[in-house]
Amino acid sequence: MRQLWIVSWIVLACALAACSRQETGWRDARREDSVPAYEAYLAHFPAGAHAEEARARIRELHEEREWARASQLQTPEAWQRYLGAFPEGRYAAEARERLSDFVLAKALPGERAYVVQLGAYSSEAAARADRARLARENADLLGHLNMQIQPPATGAPALWRLRAGPLAEAAARRICLELEARAADCVPATQ
Repeated sequence: MRQLWIVSWIVLACALAACSRQETGWRDARREDSVPAYEAYLAHFPAGAHAEEARARIRELHEEREWARASQLQTPEAWQRYLGAFPEGRYAAEARERLSDFVLAKALPGERAYVVQLGAYSSEAAARADRARLARENADLLGHLNMQIQPPATGAPALWRLRAGPLAEAAARRICLELEARAADCVPATQ
């Protein structure tokens, strides 16, 4: 009976030591927060208590590295590469927007870029307030667009214009129709 107790204590001590090594390995990996550190943790503890967290963090670090690369290069190929690897990633919407902006900027010379004018205001403060409201209430239509407040031209009446774009003509007209159905002002305009 005494031998059984001794064996039980030894097994328990070994289990606690293994758990302690695993937790120490996890703390070390988190402190270093790098792909090699998490991979080392997984090599030692592939079915450990933090194995799924380690795999998820490896994916996040790979995505962050790819996005940093795309942001630095600022090329359509870099954004496409990011989207190819992370089509539903954290920065996917922004990558698609940048890619779309690039395509619009490179449109054929005969094609004009359009914007949607969402309002004209007597003060910049009023334009800013309306921009925040419209962006919040119509995020599904305007969330991917660059919303800008254009100051009045020199010598022109004091009107600040709120515009969003760039868009193709058909897209500008479609957005205006949808906004008008929501009782919001909208006029398609060339840039």
